[in-house]
Amino acid sequence: MATRLGRDYGAAARFGLAHAIGAVVVLTAGIGMVAFQFVRDRNAHVATAQAWDIKGPPCPQVSAADWTARQLKAPKTFDYDGTQLGRWSGDASCSDVKDKGGSGFRTDKICQFTSPTVLTVTTPTGTTYYETGAGQPATLSLHRDVPRCVLASKFTLKTE
Repeated sequence: MATRLGRDYGAAARFGLAHAIGAVVVLTAGIGMVAFQFVRDRNAHVATAQAWDIKGPPCPQVSAADWTARQLKAPKTFDYDGTQLGRWSGDASCSDVKDKGGSGFRTDKICQFTSPTVLTVTTPTGTTYYETGAGQPATLSLHRDVPRCVLASKFTLKTE
């Protein structure tokens, strides 16, 4: 006659205290790594936002009618993430920057120009025209597809 010493659970595995402790340790380590990466990325985004925060007087805006009447042109055009940017001359340097000083979740587009003379910006909200003047650096920022231009820039060919 056979005696049973313990219960037979068949193929089902037992979930014991060791498994629960292991799961808690793995989850805690994962959450810790994600939090560390978030803080590290946030600090990098804040530093980038500070580097690309350009202050200056606003660029003179030109109406579409005046742009056409004066036959102004911006032959150097390029696409930057779905936004068409044009300039008459000079060079450009662009970067994606997190809003709210680098701590936000949305991304702003910022472009610095060495000497654009004129700028055009075409977004889903429309086309905006600026006349910066010859030899004048400018910075164009797009927050939620709304352009803002200032007559200042840190970008030069030496800093590139």
